[in-house]
Amino acid sequence: MTSHIKLYGSKSDRFEQIKRTMEQQLGYEPSNPEVVGLIMAAYETDETSAIRVDNALR
Repeated sequence: MTSHIKLYGSKSDRFEQIKRTMEQQLGYEPSNPEVVGLIMAAYETDETSAIRVDNALR
């Protein structure tokens, strides 16, 4: 299965900001799929993620 996404405006800006931060931490430029994978890994292990999602949806 393959999923494609497009980000616009502030969401795109935020993704690029996250990617730059990861690049500094990793020492190389991660691919977009790698960035998404790292974000997903952090989400899955964060016990408060459901609370943050609820707050984001308000």
